[in-house]
Amino acid sequence: MSGVFKQSYVKDLSTMNDFLNGLYVINAVNINYGYAAAYPELIADNLKPVSATTANLQPHYKWMQLADNIDKQELVGVHPQATAMNPLWQLGYRGIRGCNFVIEDIGKYRPENNARANYIEGQALALRAAFHFILVNTFAQQFGYTVNGQHPGIPYITFSDVTKSYSRESVAEVYRHIVEDLNRAIELMPTGAYDSRLMNKLAAKALLARVFLFMEDYPNAKKIALEVTKDVPLLSIADGYPDAIFKYSNTKSNESLFQITPTGSPALSTTFLGVRLSGTSKRFVSTNDLANLLTEDGADVRSKWVRETSGIWEVGKFPQNSAPEVVPEITVPSNAYYPAFIRSTEMFLTVAESAAKLGEEALARQYLNLIRKRSNPAIEDTDASGQSLMQLIQRERRKELCFEGLRMFDLQRWKLDIVRSDAVFSESKTLLYPSDKAIAPIPVSDVTLMGISQNKGY
Repeated sequence: MSGVFKQSYVKDLSTMNDFLNGLYVINAVNINYGYAAAYPELIADNLKPVSATTANLQPHYKWMQLADNIDKQELVGVHPQATAMNPLWQLGYRGIRGCNFVIEDIGKYRPENNARANYIEGQALALRAAFHFILVNTFAQQFGYTVNGQHPGIPYITFSDVTKSYSRESVAEVYRHIVEDLNRAIELMPTGAYDSRLMNKLAAKALLARVFLFMEDYPNAKKIALEVTKDVPLLSIADGYPDAIFKYSNTKSNESLFQITPTGSPALSTTFLGVRLSGTSKRFVSTNDLANLLTEDGADVRSKWVRETSGIWEVGKFPQNSAPEVVPEITVPSNAYYPAFIRSTEMFLTVAESAAKLGEEALARQYLNLIRKRSNPAIEDTDASGQSLMQLIQRERRKELCFEGLRMFDLQRWKLDIVRSDAVFSESKTLLYPSDKAIAPIPVSDVTLMGISQNKGY
């Protein structure tokens, strides 16, 4: 769908919905594909290359990215020599411009069915916000890097015309646009419609809570996260936690609010991150300290997310053969599953962190204990307070959300150093906060052609 000339293809709500589905494909096979999904975990301290000879994302792991303009760089195995995140920038904005086309043109077809048009527009707005959120966290320092987020962010593009100019906005402005898009999406999308394969009202609300958390707006983050937790409870062990999180259910029973759907796109087969963590295509393994954290309590069901094999910790968080409904379209069905873009567990952790920051420690402990006891029902409630409570929340967030693409962003917003006890290369043991190398360089083409300022250090 991404190759169709959109202006001539879209003629009504049905074909507009087809075009929107193409944006989900772009998200699946490009923006959240294996290497892009690995990036925030690899440049932090959750993943490491399987060996010193692994070429994929090696400069990124070493914090030695280069500002270059190699157009053929990709985040797939065809080009393991990629030295920057240029493809994520290019493909992210490609998806954004597709969203913009939907938003711009949906009014033409609204008389056919206003409710359906609203849902289509709401999805496009939420996807546009999600894509910009990924980009601003990859190519700009976290919101709290300066007072009120006044440092350079990224362009927030709200038009589909590729000939129009654009410029970087402050991180604060980017977040303001994201909040506006999500609020509008929540307003447009129906309450009753729920399909975790599509952006929906609950997923948009959860993403908004995540955005407020990253903005350090703890009252709003807590408020919205609480609303989501009341609507979507934690998945219990009896009901399939944790494997069911990565399977499709057309109800809220698996706690995944928005899942990325496997698709049989040629050559990619949307194997996501799982294929890069197992088998002959394995490129990354868990770091020792994360593995030790996950396995410190053998009664915790998450301890099976890693397994020691020949001196390395392989990752087994993502269950195989978890998307039988899309076979035979998937060429490697054993690697098919549904990555969770956002899920209710994160909202419980958001309540805990926000409440702790607001001094509401009883509420913070309550929601933290719900997460801890879900994984090991026999564990005792914590009575931690102060900094000890915050550290426990951070540990629990690392355990629960490991390999889901948030680790680097969390470390940066917490203003913590990256310390690797088992770094593969001697020059990549520690990255002190703050660092220019914590973020990726802006592609040189945008710097030279559009006059966009390059990130410091590049």
